[in-house]
Amino acid sequence: MNYRIVLLILILFSVSLNAQHIENRKDYKLSKFLTEVFSNKKVYYNTYPERNGFTPVTPFVSKYPVSNFITDIFNSGDTVWFATGSGIMRTRDRFKNFEYYFGVLPFGNDDVSGFIVYNNVIVAATAIVTDIGGESVPTGTGIKVSTDYGKSWNSNPQPMDGINDTSIVYGSNVLYALPVIVPQQNLSYDIAVTRCKCDTSLKIIWITSFAGGLRKSTDYGQTWHRVLLPPDVLDSIYTGGTGYTFGLNPRDNLNHRAFSVEAVNDSVLFVGTANGINVSTDWGVSWRKWNFQNSGSGVNRVSGNFVVNFHIQEYGTKQIIWAATRKAEDLNEVSAISYTTNGGLNWSYTLSNIYPNNISSKDSIVYAQTNDGLWRSYFTTPFSWSKPPLIYDETTKDKLTTNSFYTGSNVGDTLYFGSADGLLRTIETGSPWTGKWKIFRAITPIDLSSDIKTYAAPNPFSPDDEMTRIFYKTGKNLAKITIKIFDFGMNPVRTLIQNATRITPDEIYTSWDGKNNDGYQVANGVYFYRIEIDNDKPEWGKILVLQ
Repeated sequence: MNYRIVLLILILFSVSLNAQHIENRKDYKLSKFLTEVFSNKKVYYNTYPERNGFTPVTPFVSKYPVSNFITDIFNSGDTVWFATGSGIMRTRDRFKNFEYYFGVLPFGNDDVSGFIVYNNVIVAATAIVTDIGGESVPTGTGIKVSTDYGKSWNSNPQPMDGINDTSIVYGSNVLYALPVIVPQQNLSYDIAVTRCKCDTSLKIIWITSFAGGLRKSTDYGQTWHRVLLPPDVLDSIYTGGTGYTFGLNPRDNLNHRAFSVEAVNDSVLFVGTANGINVSTDWGVSWRKWNFQNSGSGVNRVSGNFVVNFHIQEYGTKQIIWAATRKAEDLNEVSAISYTTNGGLNWSYTLSNIYPNNISSKDSIVYAQTNDGLWRSYFTTPFSWSKPPLIYDETTKDKLTTNSFYTGSNVGDTLYFGSADGLLRTIETGSPWTGKWKIFRAITPIDLSSDIKTYAAPNPFSPDDEMTRIFYKTGKNLAKITIKIFDFGMNPVRTLIQNATRITPDEIYTSWDGKNNDGYQVANGVYFYRIEIDNDKPEWGKILVLQ
């Protein structure tokens, strides 16, 4: 194998900067990519092959979602699109079947780091974690674009600079630009699509690529152009300005580490970085930056400078721009959700001291997806936030086992939320959280004519971090189920359910948290479970507890 030695342009992250160091894999949609504090003195081998070419695609089809980790939801006509922990997915028949692209070229087994659906244009950014010298390095693997609603895709390599791309022209200013010449730490976390000012039939794709900054393409991802944002020391820039001496440099400027982007319309863009919210009203040419330090005082300001998502809420004549704003470097910053009702001129925040991931809305109701649960309030001040009680599936009786929510959407009164433990559906009744829940989860189908009629996943499992689910299938419209756990000596450990009624012939599951009947966590080892379905022959399975 021929190796190409390249200098990896790494970011000098501050250990205290939450914007650069996310510790828990379920902390955010691709937090597994943000697990190291890197040094800029290392030289790495870049061995990831670039892939490019037009590819017609036929997705796989399943009764169940491809993943329980749902990070984005987009409604488009009669189709709902999802970004998941295993690539992009869609349903076109009201959730009866799911079509997914994981394992299909040009996507392969790469993760999805950014995703957008804009009419017939669909754009997905992909990424992997490369193990280089024993270190996990987040690596962008490219931008996939479809202009025919997902029938065919063009795969473009991750946008990078040439080694000599050391300047950028802004008005009459020629400024230094640090070239980002490798895909490591250069992955696109968010995407927006607008129409071009020069020709509204043309589309502009905007991406925020962390170390790669803000970039745009006017040819569906074949070529990319760097977009200049204000440096940390300036609150605004415009092309008529002269005497600028700063550089485009994500190593020295937190505001050049771009993470999120939202297009309000073709000319108005909001870009979130590790230093605040940047607003452009002239197609991304001039910018005004708002952050904790310059946007006001008290709760009438941007709460924190690490901006991970945006949402536009519209009802009546109102337009509210929401931002998921986390605490960054300033000890006085607050993790909360920030909002503006006048296009960014004034900001306030609410739902303080939670870890926000995203925001969604239905009419005047706003929903916050956080690592501290799912929240709901009408857009009235003071806000009246409420969380749902125990979320469980009305049919399977299985409960949600996570507090981490990442995205939300709606079709009429039907609400959809993406979590770290499945896709959720409920009804907005006008009263907080009174609708029944449906949980869609990734399930491997069970063939009752085969020898394997049950399985547990994950297996092995670690009770401190997760639950395991016991999957089975009754083949009956009505059945009584009993499931018991035994240790290696066949001593009873736990009765999970006793003569419980189940009303579906399809695959169902029951969770075990690794505790015995007295509520104590069991020791490491092998455990057996027995499933009794009516008076049929019991089915057995095995679970390994490994703490």
